[in-house]
Amino acid sequence: MANDFPPLPEQVRQAVLPNGLTVVGIEKPGFVRHYAQLTVFFGSASARQLTGANPGASLPAGVAHFLEHKMFDKGDHDAADAFAARGADVNAFTTRNVTNYYCSGLAHLQENVQDLLNFVLTPYFTAATVAKEQGIISQEIQMYRDDPDYEPQQTVWDHLFPASVIAEDVAGSRQSIAGITPELLTAAYQTFYRPNNMQLVVVGDFNFDTLLTQLTIPTAAASAGPIPRSAVATAPVITAPRLLRAPLSLPEAWVGVRLPALPDPTQRLRVSLQLDLLLSGLLLESAPDFLRLYQSGLIDDSFLVDAELHSNFGVLTVGGKTPAPATLAQSLKEILTPAHARAALTPAAFTRLQRELIGRNITGFDHFGWLGAQLVDAAGTRAADRRVVYPLPKLAAIIASLRYTDVLALADELFQPAAMTTVLVSPDEEAAG
Repeated sequence: MANDFPPLPEQVRQAVLPNGLTVVGIEKPGFVRHYAQLTVFFGSASARQLTGANPGASLPAGVAHFLEHKMFDKGDHDAADAFAARGADVNAFTTRNVTNYYCSGLAHLQENVQDLLNFVLTPYFTAATVAKEQGIISQEIQMYRDDPDYEPQQTVWDHLFPASVIAEDVAGSRQSIAGITPELLTAAYQTFYRPNNMQLVVVGDFNFDTLLTQLTIPTAAASAGPIPRSAVATAPVITAPRLLRAPLSLPEAWVGVRLPALPDPTQRLRVSLQLDLLLSGLLLESAPDFLRLYQSGLIDDSFLVDAELHSNFGVLTVGGKTPAPATLAQSLKEILTPAHARAALTPAAFTRLQRELIGRNITGFDHFGWLGAQLVDAAGTRAADRRVVYPLPKLAAIIASLRYTDVLALADELFQPAAMTTVLVSPDEEAAG
């Protein structure tokens, strides 16, 4: 496709404050709703080593998620109260690579952004509140594990990343969180919740310079020394198929692929766009193989294609409910091969998918949560990377510059049997198919 797209009318402003906090602003004149997101580059697959008073000490699984819950508790009030009083929403979530605190409202942007910083940068941990939270999160963990879909998904991660913290459940286990104390939370907070390990994104009708001059950044105690970096999984993928039994209405089949770690954010952005084109041509709703599987009854609306690319790991999971799990798994593994990619993704289809991807990204500019996610994905976990402005205005041109041969080369690299695992789930003793 000709790479002649003019810059899109999206301006990204960025500043790195003296304390190391990266602030990114996307000004949207005329937009009523605003969105703010404070990202801490600390998730369940982050390094577990502490610095400061406990150098080398290791954190149990689930600490990042536990901290997320605890940050809302301020003793005599909940941090969400101030947002609710202004008609704004606030929430948070933890993934394997980050913890995100975000808010959205129709007015009082400056106050909402300030309160977002205030509650995340002002920790409050006591023995009583930690014990209470242990009970709440234990129930949450048990609720997730009672879901019939939990074990198949977790098994895929266990097979792709054996003996690695990457595979561990984001919430940890009931056993791992039982050892969490206020002192341990404080040590984890001081190690990872530093301004130079955070990124603030604000989207809406506001003036970036005014926002910066009016912000007050709370100062919390922080550990000295570099922030621990996450390790990359090295153990081989468990490629042998796994058969599980579960109380399901229909059997399931899942194929997982370990994708490479991509620490460079510029490379990661480009590979993620290439992978989007590749998967769109193979397994998303407009692809001939998707239609064939759907029309044959092998898949239904539960079918999922999900890919993640991060600085220290990557993963692709494909599957869903099916009357014949072994047949579906075999079909998916045949589709996820370099040879099939070359046959299915023709030059004409590639050009059409490029246009579709440009359109999807342009429409995403008005979805603030999508914008926030792109800025996190582009930043990675290295402080130096967060000083690189995400190329929103050039995104259409970047997509147009992607080459057909490079996408096929990506299929050659990724779709290798040694990187794949299969999980079959059946209500019966043996998978049908």
